[in-house]
Amino acid sequence: MATPQPVTANGTGTIVEPHDGGLVHRGSASIRLSGGSVLGAWLGSIAVHIALFAAMLALVVPFSLETKTPEGPVARVELVGSVDAGAFTPTKIADLPTQSEQVAMETPPVPPPDRFAPPADLTTAKKPDLTIVGLGVGGGDADRFGLKIGGATAPQFFGLGTTAQAARTVVYVVDMSGSMLDTFHFVRAELRRSISSLRRSQKFHVIFFNSMTPLENSPRKLVSAIDAQKEQFFDFLTGITPNGGTQPSEAMHWALNLDPDLIYLLSDGQDFPASLPGELDGWNKNRRVRISTIAYLNPLGRRMLEAIAREHQGEFKFVSEDELP
Repeated sequence: MATPQPVTANGTGTIVEPHDGGLVHRGSASIRLSGGSVLGAWLGSIAVHIALFAAMLALVVPFSLETKTPEGPVARVELVGSVDAGAFTPTKIADLPTQSEQVAMETPPVPPPDRFAPPADLTTAKKPDLTIVGLGVGGGDADRFGLKIGGATAPQFFGLGTTAQAARTVVYVVDMSGSMLDTFHFVRAELRRSISSLRRSQKFHVIFFNSMTPLENSPRKLVSAIDAQKEQFFDFLTGITPNGGTQPSEAMHWALNLDPDLIYLLSDGQDFPASLPGELDGWNKNRRVRISTIAYLNPLGRRMLEAIAREHQGEFKFVSEDELP
């Protein structure tokens, strides 16, 4: 009887042999594969891994690309001591106002116009009463525009000048009638003192009167109160000699034509013409010029001089012999 030969089943490398009508397993043997088989196996494995990686990537990428709103900072509060949870009530923080709301809060409301208020007077122009603080007296024609210089007074003449604040242009109208002869040196000294105190930015002029043509220093107009102009007037003043009667009307007319801020009228006369108050009223209708008056030594003429000062917003003073040096 012939010996059965081992048989390889299905080419898998498993060795079986016939035994009593069946096959008996005898172990495995190594299978030798060709180069084409190995390459095919590697390619198949790579293809399977690629497919698996693509499937995993398709599941992971959508979640990683999903936009997530970042959360704001979280405030951490540390409570010290025991806290009654039932008594704590959280406070709601008010919303900040928008830019338009801030503008509305910062802008004060404008009250509606008063329909029943009387209309403004448009027929009379009135200069505003403004004060410039920190400047001295004088300087240009600021007063023509209603500007006043703070902290200054008018030049003093026999103690007057407190009401005419910031008088920058001054005219002295002084009696040189014969009755002034014995005491005129006091008037001369007071004129020197008053004019010497004027500042360079001020202007002045002096007119002397009696019953003849008024007498005035050249250039017969307001001049700046600089040293040269003062010295020129002082030289002129030494030549004044009182004489004649008392007639102030023409001298006052000349003075008002210069349109000064202030006029000082000094006289010892008592026989002023009765027409003088009316003439002054016509020449100074709007009371643009203040007129201050001085009754010098003679009380009989003070009534008219005092009335003139009162009508023209000036000051009045009676100078007695006791006040002379």
